[in-house]
Amino acid sequence: MTTETRLTVRKALPTDAAAIAVLAERDDPAAAGTAETLRSRIAALVGDPAATTLVATEQEVVRGYLVGGTARSTTRPREGQTARIEEFAVADPHEWWPVGSALIEEARSRLRAAGAVRLIVTTSARDPAKQAFLWRCGLTLVTESYQEELR
Repeated sequence: MTTETRLTVRKALPTDAAAIAVLAERDDPAAAGTAETLRSRIAALVGDPAATTLVATEQEVVRGYLVGGTARSTTRPREGQTARIEEFAVADPHEWWPVGSALIEEARSRLRAAGAVRLIVTTSARDPAKQAFLWRCGLTLVTESYQEELR
């Protein structure tokens, strides 16, 4: 990203699905599956009116994306809606602060307007740059999960 260009955050469009899929695969190659399946899933999220799907672009090039939504909390039902950001990536790890910040601020605004009172961002322990970014944004580490495949 250069200082002469301007970063724009907007709702993702169907035409952004391929670029989002590239970033999603780069962010988590193991979870991506086949390229076609990934593109189909991203296209469905972009078209889902209940999802908050955003892209950050610089000169119409996607530099990052975020997918979130709201749901009633199962652990604190009287509290209200909980916002979850399940997918969140930037094109370059050095862009977490400019690109990630722009995405998270827009998501906070939209999710708050949708009735959310709490925000949960899911991330992997394999991404220390993203974890540091989230901490610097004021989010608090709440839990750590472990898993295994049962076959």
